[in-house]
Amino acid sequence: MVLTILLSKVFGIYLVILGVACLARRKYLSSVFAGFVDHRLLRMVIAIAELVAGLFLVITHQDWSNLAAGIITFFGWAMTIEGVAYLFLSDRAVAKLFKVFNTKVWYIVGGLLSVVVGLYLISIGWDLNWAALIAA
Repeated sequence: MVLTILLSKVFGIYLVILGVACLARRKYLSSVFAGFVDHRLLRMVIAIAELVAGLFLVITHQDWSNLAAGIITFFGWAMTIEGVAYLFLSDRAVAKLFKVFNTKVWYIVGGLLSVVVGLYLISIGWDLNWAALIAA
């Protein structure tokens, strides 16, 4: 549980920052990710980093006992799968994926979801009661 608390803090902060960035800078991020398809070396570096980070999470945090732990474990598996996918998918397949997901709607929905999940993980990590904080 100690590891879940630590990772809830880290992922919570990360997800809130990422979500706000997706909402505030979606045009910029859209152009950045459009270029990602054409840069094989960058894709390889990200694939390796994501695979290593995902494997660390999968190996050290294989816990589905509660929602927060399950979210973190899910992120580990998602990172591992995405890293493997970037290593093995063709340029054409990656381009198709990015064409589907690199849209205004995905940035808005993803940004909002990221902020909500991030705030939930922060509340778990720091044992916050949002209702009490808002009422105070």
